[in-house]
Amino acid sequence: MTRQDMADAGTFRCTLQVRWADFDQFGHVNNIKYIEYAQEARILFIRSRLGQFGLGNLPQVVRRTEIDHLRPVLRDSTSVDVEIEVEHVGTTSYQIRQTIYDAAGEICCTLRVVMVAYDTSTSSSVEIPSGVRHVLEAARQPAAITDQGSAG
Repeated sequence: MTRQDMADAGTFRCTLQVRWADFDQFGHVNNIKYIEYAQEARILFIRSRLGQFGLGNLPQVVRRTEIDHLRPVLRDSTSVDVEIEVEHVGTTSYQIRQTIYDAAGEICCTLRVVMVAYDTSTSSSVEIPSGVRHVLEAARQPAAITDQGSAG
């Protein structure tokens, strides 16, 4: 399955600007910036997928971030593309996979992030509301197809 097929099947994709200050003295994007790009993309994902149903204000927190740096984003990249796929939806949390591409379309970084629905008044996790669960489950289907296709 090509990247375009995944996008057509529902994979979320956005483009983020790489700023001059993102680069370190070695001429590549500083490792911490990948976390920031991933966060910006998650906010856009939530607004895009949940906002249209009035569900974009669900308080949630990052419980876990796992990151694999595969290659640097170099100075010739003025932007990065970030793709998000929902991998798993649980009772109070969901897991996404984020892939960051440089301007040449090369994969530079992959992240797996666990997000938890959160009650700010009790500082504890809560069950994901059914409307949000429905949207996340619908978004999960392309990721499941992609994972099965790459396993063979």
